[in-house]
Amino acid sequence: MSQQLQAQSEKLLAGPKRLRRQAEKWISQQPPYIEVAVATLLGGGQGAFLGTIMGTMTKLDPNAGKMFTPPAGANPEMAQRMSAIQAGGPMAQAKNFAVMTGVNAGLSLAVKRYRGGVEDVRGVMIAGFGSGAAFSLVSGMTQGNPLQGAFSTGVLFALLQGGFYQVRVCALLHLTLRAAWPVQLAIS
Repeated sequence: MSQQLQAQSEKLLAGPKRLRRQAEKWISQQPPYIEVAVATLLGGGQGAFLGTIMGTMTKLDPNAGKMFTPPAGANPEMAQRMSAIQAGGPMAQAKNFAVMTGVNAGLSLAVKRYRGGVEDVRGVMIAGFGSGAAFSLVSGMTQGNPLQGAFSTGVLFALLQGGFYQVRVCALLHLTLRAAWPVQLAIS
């Protein structure tokens, strides 16, 4: 029975796999700006989908319309801004996520292509800065000078994404070394 189920699943997935191979072949034949535009659109679509889900989940929360009470010593203005972002509902969340992920995907690929295929923490941080700045401008999260807010949010996103990248690299290095060095050394 499991072989029959596996055969059916392979048959079901054959169409999407073929479509993906055709799309990848077409994209590889296009100039870099088309590849970046497609990556940006696909990233934005993914972000819109995730934002819609997040916005819908926020609406399902019985406390969604209430003002968040910040912990002692926290900035009450930040709680007000976060509540305003969530109050926009699924469409506002979809827009924010779409901009954030679309800009990130497009910039990641553009920087990677510009640097000859190099993917490192510098490229990740550049994309993080761009997505954070774009998110700040689109979401209306900052008050006062929007450019200063975009810069601050961009720096924060760049630092976060750079940190996540470094953690991922260290985890992969650790797993690689464990696989390559099967002998366990006892340290007493």
